[in-house]
Amino acid sequence: MSNKVKFGLKNVHYAVITETDGVITYDSPKSIPGAVNLTLDAAGESVQFYADDSVYFEENTNDGYTGSLEMALIPDEFRVDVLGDELDANGALIENKNAKAKHFALMFEFDGDAKKTRHVLYYVLASRPSVSGSTRTNTKEPQTETLNITARPAPDTGDVKAKVPQGETPYNDFYTAVYLKNAVTNTPDETALTFDKNSPADITVGVTSSGTTAVKNVLLDGVPIGGAYLTVAGEDVTIDQAVFAELNEGNYTVTVEFTRGNAVAVTVNVTDTSD
Repeated sequence: MSNKVKFGLKNVHYAVITETDGVITYDSPKSIPGAVNLTLDAAGESVQFYADDSVYFEENTNDGYTGSLEMALIPDEFRVDVLGDELDANGALIENKNAKAKHFALMFEFDGDAKKTRHVLYYVLASRPSVSGSTRTNTKEPQTETLNITARPAPDTGDVKAKVPQGETPYNDFYTAVYLKNAVTNTPDETALTFDKNSPADITVGVTSSGTTAVKNVLLDGVPIGGAYLTVAGEDVTIDQAVFAELNEGNYTVTVEFTRGNAVAVTVNVTDTSD
């Protein structure tokens, strides 16, 4: 077991896992603001078998990592998505004894890493944080919250973690989808499109993929667009003009998520040349 190392963090994201018949899929990553430190300790042991008065067989097992994630404040969204808390109709956040925590992927960078390498732990489980506080004194000392975490090999692939250095193909889109081994790379044919309310027409987001994938979701500024307004042909998506016709002039982001590979984002500028 290696020595425990504590890292400063930046760009921390999580992606909730769904498991179906032993197959894992990841939701789109969400940012965790206020991450402070990550402590990781390698988990595993050395297995030795003796015969003929010597070590006849030796193997080191990889059981992932154990450690802790320290944050300025655990966001309510994370508590709902991962820890199983519930928001009631009055806006109260409820913790229930029957809540089941979900596995998630944890994505991050280390503060001060000159290579700006990005990392993902594929199969993470977090425990409930302790509750603490202290009275105010003449000096202000920020309180943080800490989750104990375990990062195990993903049950479908056995992969524990991956890292991507700056300059490699998956780097720029690293936080749009959880990177998988030999993952499909999706690239928009155009990153900016225009919708003219004076001459309305459907908007087509063209996408080129490096492998086989399929459209999973289409969102406008983070809100899903109904299927009735979408026409999908392979990786390309055509959005009915009615989606944009009633919008105010300005820039909007269309995000297309796929079953494999990264999501793509395209800016649609809504104008009105009749003015």
